[in-house]
Amino acid sequence: MSPLQVILAVFEFILTAGLSMLVIYAQNRMYVLTNSDYDAVEELKKGNIAVAILLAAMMIGGGSIIKQGIYPVVNLLRLQFTSPIWEISPAEMAFIAIGHVTLVFIVAVFTISLGLRFWGRLSTGMREGEELKKGNVAVGIVLGGVVLVFSSFMSDGVSGLTKALIPQPSMGQVEFAP
Repeated sequence: MSPLQVILAVFEFILTAGLSMLVIYAQNRMYVLTNSDYDAVEELKKGNIAVAILLAAMMIGGGSIIKQGIYPVVNLLRLQFTSPIWEISPAEMAFIAIGHVTLVFIVAVFTISLGLRFWGRLSTGMREGEELKKGNVAVGIVLGGVVLVFSSFMSDGVSGLTKALIPQPSMGQVEFAP
């Protein structure tokens, strides 16, 4: 293994570790800020399993979406450093990488919110937030399932979108004999 490969592997490890922490933090903040029915932190302190199930599903779902979205970026960075056939400036590379990671992160947060709002429209007559505050584990499980279903489908879509948006180098032309 070359020193460059080791450096790239360490960089990828640091990037994914940082993004996983960011996902956990952002999902938690988003949940706390967008939920006016109760205080999620206080409910967790009280041992509210329903809220814990939903928070865990949101973190898993967001993580799976972001994981699928960052692999094309990591591959692009790896190609940039290991292949002399593609000339792109470090500033352009940073712009592309940061832009795509930001896009994927926004899509993950939006997707989870969309899934929960969609379920809220389907379940007329029930206030899920109040049920979660009461500790209704069944509601927590169902909402967690909604998040996981939405995120599992969206992770493939985000992967395809990210791959389509990231510029790819030309590998040359193949000539066939006449």
